[in-house]
Amino acid sequence: MRSNQSNSVVRAVWAVRVIVIVTFVVTVWMFGPNAAAVLAARLGGEPSAGPMVTLDHVGFAGRPDWLDESMLVSVAETLSPWLGDEIGLLDEQTSRRMRDGLMSTPWVREVRVERVFPDRFRLHLALRRPAVAVLTADSEPLCLIDELGVMLPWVENSLPTLRLYREGGSPTMTVTHGAGSDEPRALVAAAIAKEWREQLAPLVQGCPALLEIDATNLGLHWAVGPEYPELRVHLRRIDGQPVIFGYGRPVGSRLDRVPVANKAEVLRKILAKHGGLEELIAGDLRFGVRWEEFLQPRKPGVPDPNEPWQELVPKKLVPKGGR
Repeated sequence: MRSNQSNSVVRAVWAVRVIVIVTFVVTVWMFGPNAAAVLAARLGGEPSAGPMVTLDHVGFAGRPDWLDESMLVSVAETLSPWLGDEIGLLDEQTSRRMRDGLMSTPWVREVRVERVFPDRFRLHLALRRPAVAVLTADSEPLCLIDELGVMLPWVENSLPTLRLYREGGSPTMTVTHGAGSDEPRALVAAAIAKEWREQLAPLVQGCPALLEIDATNLGLHWAVGPEYPELRVHLRRIDGQPVIFGYGRPVGSRLDRVPVANKAEVLRKILAKHGGLEELIAGDLRFGVRWEEFLQPRKPGVPDPNEPWQELVPKKLVPKGGR
């Protein structure tokens, strides 16, 4: 009985050895002499950090479609301080520092480090996707902001913009890359940009590009009345000029919001009559029935739908001379 058990153990050990040897041979054949050091360390031989991986030989195996060339360069620049040395493939402590260093950069939301034997790392980076570009009141660039309000380095972009108009508060804001913004207009604009991209635009064939989100009247502290929504959006007309539309309340508002699907339906109707928003300068996406009355320039004979409300609007809240 004992002899049979002994023979079984021997056969099992030999099977493991065969697998190890086959793996060793295939690894050496595929990857070269570094495999010997890797295999020795993995089998519990002399303590070893494994082969040294030179981190300055970095390439991108794939990237999301929104990561254009300018953003790719910015991402690479922020990563480079953590990818300019050598690390032993099996050096857990140093690879952990590399991962933590990459996590500390503003573009990176999550990092997973994978060892690809015998002599390389594969880094899986979850990047922060910018949603809006923030400008001062004088149109000076400040930063990009992701959908969670995290501030990212400024790069040339085609994102919707947010201008910090003086009527809405401070004409600028403090920027710390990688930190969350505390500017309410920026947070609201990022949420609207995400909502437009993910929910509204897919419902509208040939949807015009979102150029700007105007959060000047956020909280209705600038003006009160139906013609002064908390948020407006600027859409690109076929000739490249902006058309301003009332949009309504911010995402997450405690007050009722016009559903995104309703706004998309209004925009579809407008585009059916004015392809590419041709000849329009303004409108309102909040009114599903009377939407045509809010289009500007207004057709002859169409009354101003906001006129009955003019006497109810507190005059002190309406700025003189606009912006």
